[in-house]
Amino acid sequence: MERRQFLKLGAVASGMFAVGGVIASGRRAGAQSGAIPSVDRLVLTNVVDNIYDIFAKGGKLDTITVQRAAFARAGDTLLAEHGLAYHLESLRGSERREILLDFALTELNVTHNYRALKIDPGRADALILSHGHVDHYGALAPLVDKGAIKSGLTLYAGGEDTFCRRVVTTPAGQTEMGQLDAPGLEARGLKVVLAKQPTVVGGHAVTTGQIDRLTDFEKPPAAGRLVVGPMDSACSAPHFGTTQVVAKPGELVFDNFQGEHATVYHVKDRGLVVITSCGHAGVINSVRQAQKATGVQKVHAIVGGFHLAPASDEIVDKTVQAFKAIDPDYVIPEHCTGLNTIMAVHREMPKKLVMPSTGTRVIFGA
Repeated sequence: MERRQFLKLGAVASGMFAVGGVIASGRRAGAQSGAIPSVDRLVLTNVVDNIYDIFAKGGKLDTITVQRAAFARAGDTLLAEHGLAYHLESLRGSERREILLDFALTELNVTHNYRALKIDPGRADALILSHGHVDHYGALAPLVDKGAIKSGLTLYAGGEDTFCRRVVTTPAGQTEMGQLDAPGLEARGLKVVLAKQPTVVGGHAVTTGQIDRLTDFEKPPAAGRLVVGPMDSACSAPHFGTTQVVAKPGELVFDNFQGEHATVYHVKDRGLVVITSCGHAGVINSVRQAQKATGVQKVHAIVGGFHLAPASDEIVDKTVQAFKAIDPDYVIPEHCTGLNTIMAVHREMPKKLVMPSTGTRVIFGA
């Protein structure tokens, strides 16, 4: 069996841009213009994901290396949960940067996995939060409280709604998705920046800024709601769109995930690595925004949660057809992507698929 085939089947068998933003407390960060940075090497570690598959296969592919965390005795076995956290280490010449992207659901699991994977979160140069759902920020404040993440770092978020209360509504009732306290994070020593426009992070990564909605088939989850905050607050109705300005504090409005953003690296001689995290704004929209923000069209890899687990077969098919048009070298689906989409990518793009598993390291570049 080809090594590509072996790897993809592992789990189935079992331009120019602005730099800066607006800090949540109202202070304004500096801005400048510059060309898209590139890196020689990116090591992407999936610290926490929905599954941990001890049979997932690693190996050297054409232009990437996939390393899987070995099975260990009970005390050192990686812990999976409905959450997502990444460690991103990049090199350009002798210059090294480490960025933490998203922080899983529970401090217990992410701390355990940092230790098992020999990752020191205290070495981070910057922090990025993709959006304001608790399964992506849950461990952040506890990690800062315990000193695991050092004070003085900048946390890049995509908009005011990242720090607003969210719920999911279903016929069975409401499920709380949490509310992250921006002033509380700043009181702990973090600098919170709203990167609404494409923003360079640590001189190596780029956040996309808020994502244009271009496709006609990618829609935010129908059940998502934002809780309107007090008038004149960052969570007041005018921040959620002009059609919702009549909503009163405490009422629910549709959640368009306006402040969600993706994280991007330009790997030298390879192209873009686009990390969607959860992809509520649409994975295809996210990739197109990354191309627009960087001016680079070549996509090396699409990584992350694509939020298609609850999607219809029609939407999944349209997404996969759009993947084929983009023609990335690799697709690495994780978290909320769903087995339905993984199977569709496996069917239509088998040589490009890398299966997910907590603890996976993917090495891009030289």
